[in-house]
Amino acid sequence: MHPYESLREKLVQPFLLLGFIVSATLSLITFGLLAEIEERAIRRALHTELESFRYRHAVNPQASPANGALIRGYFLPDERLRGIRPLPPGDESIEIRSIDVSEFSVLVSDVEGKPFTLLYDRSYISSNLQQIALMLLIATIAMTAVSFLFGHYLSRKVLQPILRLLGEVTSKASAPELAEQHASFATGDYPQDEIGHLARELDRYAHRLYSVLQRESYFASDVSHELRTPVAIIMGAAEVLAELPGQPAMAQQRIEVIQRHAARMGQILEAMLLLGREERPESDLACSLAEVIEEATADCLPSLSGRDVTLKTDFRAFPILPAERSLVYVLVSNLVRNACAHTRQGSICVCLREDCFEVIDTGIGIPDERFPELVKRHVKGEHSSGHGLGLSIVSRVCARLDWQFSISTNEGQGTIARMRWPKPSDSSSLLATPP
Repeated sequence: MHPYESLREKLVQPFLLLGFIVSATLSLITFGLLAEIEERAIRRALHTELESFRYRHAVNPQASPANGALIRGYFLPDERLRGIRPLPPGDESIEIRSIDVSEFSVLVSDVEGKPFTLLYDRSYISSNLQQIALMLLIATIAMTAVSFLFGHYLSRKVLQPILRLLGEVTSKASAPELAEQHASFATGDYPQDEIGHLARELDRYAHRLYSVLQRESYFASDVSHELRTPVAIIMGAAEVLAELPGQPAMAQQRIEVIQRHAARMGQILEAMLLLGREERPESDLACSLAEVIEEATADCLPSLSGRDVTLKTDFRAFPILPAERSLVYVLVSNLVRNACAHTRQGSICVCLREDCFEVIDTGIGIPDERFPELVKRHVKGEHSSGHGLGLSIVSRVCARLDWQFSISTNEGQGTIARMRWPKPSDSSSLLATPP
């Protein structure tokens, strides 16, 4: 799962980065230009002093070199300037040197053929450059902070309608019931831009979804209601026929089949209606899983007639779960019927434990790579003659009940379908007394 990434941060970060880059670049350019201007001023001052001394020395050979606070001149060689070497007449160089504890710009040239040097004290210039660098650093930080504040303000203005739309969608999604008024968005509260256009399209799409869900809900309710009546009539008629005296054994068996499958149809109708609803079953429901397994295995026994397959149950616990009985019946019966359909000979065992139940068969098995596809609708095994809906319904029921469904198999050696439910948080899930 990807970590949450704030859209506001994504908007603020470019402003912050852009402000820092622009202000830092301008500060560096400004500092470089000022430093270059100072260097040129130093060179100009040294050359001006050199020409002035040459003129004074030509007029008066006894003239003394400059000896001020910034510029001082010396004829070379000089004991105080052992690190400065004379240059041949006509050559000239300017470099920065550290003498004693100070830094100087050193001009080496000649005066009437005599090696000569001028020293320019850079202490004042260095101090000025340091102050300028500090000021530019403060300006960079200030501009970066201004960019951050502006980006934060702009992102808040931009995201305000998006956050309003998000809050509206969240309130609709968390509504206890889906009603027509909950499907409408307050499109008039949004600006006439892309966000307003998005809100209007969401409003149109929400109304369309509500209409589709309403039709599906009405269809499921109407079908369930209309089919319950004939199922109840069939069950009533079968009960009357079962009580008639003198029935042949074959007719009695057929009546029992009609009763069993009518009851099964009623449970399936109720389960399908529950799967089509959004609300969850009541938490105070109680379902004896052992009774459901007994009923489901009894319904599947006729499908094994004529085959060398034994269907048995192994109950090591008798849990009572807070689940809708019809949903549990559909889940168990689908798994057992799948095992019966894929087992040509051998055995099928339904094992019930305190925290899970398993359907173990000795059928043909399923390749491991087919598992992710088998829970999809209309996807079935190679040897299946069904419609590919059984495991899809099992998957939906598990999602409804918050149960875990897993399959392990070896092709040609059978399959183990395991259903595990969460551990109860209190004593509401009881263990029934063995029948």
